[in-house]
This record gives sequence, C-alpha cells and structure tokens, in this order.
Amino acid sequence: MKGSPVQGVISTPGLMARDVDSLALGMKALLVPDMFQLDPQVVPMPFRQETYEDKKPMRIGYFTGVEHGPPTPSMGRAVTMAKEALENAGHTLVAFDPPDALRAIVDMALRLLTADNGRTFSTKWLKDEVIDEYLEGQIYLWTMPHYLRKIVGFLLKPFWPRVARSISHRLIGSVYDLWQRLAEREKYIEQFVNEMKKKNIDVLLCPALGLPACKPEHAGKTLAATGYTSLFNLLNFPAGVVPVTTVTEEDDRLLDDWRGYGNDAFDRSMKETTKGAVGLPVAVQCVALPWQEERCLRLMKEVETLCGL
Repeated sequence: MKGSPVQGVISTPGLMARDVDSLALGMKALLVPDMFQLDPQVVPMPFRQETYEDKKPMRIGYFTGVEHGPPTPSMGRAVTMAKEALENAGHTLVAFDPPDALRAIVDMALRLLTADNGRTFSTKWLKDEVIDEYLEGQIYLWTMPHYLRKIVGFLLKPFWPRVARSISHRLIGSVYDLWQRLAEREKYIEQFVNEMKKKNIDVLLCPALGLPACKPEHAGKTLAATGYTSLFNLLNFPAGVVPVTTVTEEDDRLLDDWRGYGNDAFDRSMKETTKGAVGLPVAVQCVALPWQEERCLRLMKEVETLCGL
C-alpha cells in the first residue's frame, strides 16, 4: 500500500464483492489508461479478459494446511471439497508443500512487520486511536522490548516452542539485520516460484485462514491463524477467497480431538473460538503468480461455479 513504511510484507487494498464476476468487473474498471495516467508508478497492464475466460484445464497445486499451523477441521475440509470438485471438472490437482513455511511466516513476514519493534504502529497508525480491549494484548506483544522478548521466549521454549519462536526468534535489531532479511525474502520468493515451476503449477488452492470467523474476545489471540494470508503478502502474490461451505456438526465434533501443532496457547485459542461455530461460512484461498490476477480470478470463478455457497 502506498505510504506504508513497512518493507517486505506488501499490504494491498482489495476489492470485495458478492460474486467473482463483480470482482473481475472491478479489476477491469481499475486497469484502464486513465488510471495509469493518474499514477505513473502503476504498470500499464490492461485486464486480460481472454485469460479470465479461458476454458483450458488448469494444473492446480493444493495444500490443506502447513505443518507448523494446521487449520481447524472445517478449513481443511473446504480445500479437500474444492479440490475434488475441480478434479471432477477436468482440472489436474497436484499436492504442493510450501517450502520452509515456518521460516517464511515467522522469521520473515512477522519479523519484517515488526522490524521497528512496533513504533510505527504505536506512534503513527494507532496514535489517538481507541484500542479495542480484545486487541490490547496483541498491541503490547508487537511493541514488547527486545530484551523482554528474549526472556519470555526463553521461558516458553520448553513448553510452547512455536509461541516462543514467534515472540523471540531471529529478532531484527539493526538496519543491517533488516537488509539481510529483505535479501532472504528475495531468495525465498525465488525458491517458492521454482517449486511451482518444477511441478508446472498454474495456480494454488489452500485454506483462506486457519479458522472460520473468530469470536470478538479472541481477535487478539489467534494471530497464528493468519499465516495462510501473510505468506502471500510476503511473496506479493495475488490472492482471493471464495466461500464454499459452512461449519458442520461433524467439524465441530472433530474439533474436540483437534490439537493443532501441539496444543499450545495459539491452538487453544483457535479451538476455543471455533467451538460452536456450526453454520459459519468457510472459504478457500486461490493464489496466482505475480501479475497473474486474471488467473487467480479464473480459479476463483471455477471454485464458485463448482461449489460456491
């Protein structure tokens, strides 16, 4: 987003609509000569309608979760449901394992977001803002001094290693550290793209989030669930979500035995807020390579047509 000082994790305003065709219409309205002239930093690339309407079968990579942050049962089921529908429609679905996902999400995305130890959040973006009581803990965590992070991380590591890593592992403490992490990000993007090329993958299908909509009181405690979106902010890949099902009674029952990564604080918060969510909509996420928004929209349209709510 223009004006944001955060480097390496690209925040982008996105369109919301009642259906995918409306999203495509919005993109077509934005990608026109008048808009390019208003902002010379925008690449003058018109919307490719032929790509959006292409009928050739796609080769789609998919994953129902990442090892360090398994989604709750309904989110994984939604991906499986969409995968089977796409296969039945003639597309080729290929299992895809995001490389080094934990390192990407924690050591790069999370660290780059808090490279200034939360000073921009506290002094600019949140200045004079009323902070919701349910988010106060998260704001404190993002602005926690490094020395305290290291102490807390050391104490938590034997019991909750993932939580400890999120708090204290590979902190950015200097401009040199920041530049090295940005260089690491560029190498990771290359690694991710190469993995997709090896399997000849056009687009990706994966969970939209680690859980359905959470209860307000857990909004500041379910940061781990956002890994499925922050990964693609780090990569700067176009992505969109499509609702395909709702949380079922069986999903709710399976949640009783769900332990996530290791039943740590993150998992317990996700489990507590998801319990009883029967009937809530569940979406999948569709992702394409950079500058391939039309392919992303095409996959979204296919998913919506085959199994949309």
